[in-house]
Amino acid sequence: MSETQPPPSRRALKATEAEAAPTAAEQIAAGDAFDDHRLPTAQLERAAFGEHVVPWSPPVPVAPPSVAPWALAVAIAALIASLFAGVLLPLGVIAIVMSIISLRRAHDSRRVAIWALALAVLSVVFSAGWLLWALPQLSPV
Repeated sequence: MSETQPPPSRRALKATEAEAAPTAAEQIAAGDAFDDHRLPTAQLERAAFGEHVVPWSPPVPVAPPSVAPWALAVAIAALIASLFAGVLLPLGVIAIVMSIISLRRAHDSRRVAIWALALAVLSVVFSAGWLLWALPQLSPV
């Protein structure tokens, strides 16, 4: 059996190519300033005004729409309605649910969601007060 030597490593190949490769001055004198062995899809290293390296960064993901302003709007409407009548109690409950959902979402404004929750709870309290006052008035005497 004959022993075959393993192929040279990449480092050894680079070292031999570096020794055999002409210097930059020799390449310019020969008219071959660019590497011929590079693939055509390789990034150009030199442009008209020197090296331009633009780092790639992924596009910024679009944030989903916020629920907090809607919860605040519904809570304000429920509070205004609860000052005059108690029949819109479900509107306050909807505002509470929307504000809790907004509090659970990371990108929504916590301050707006807390205000929405506070106003929604206040509207439910006012609506319940109206209903508790109105129910005894409905019974015949």
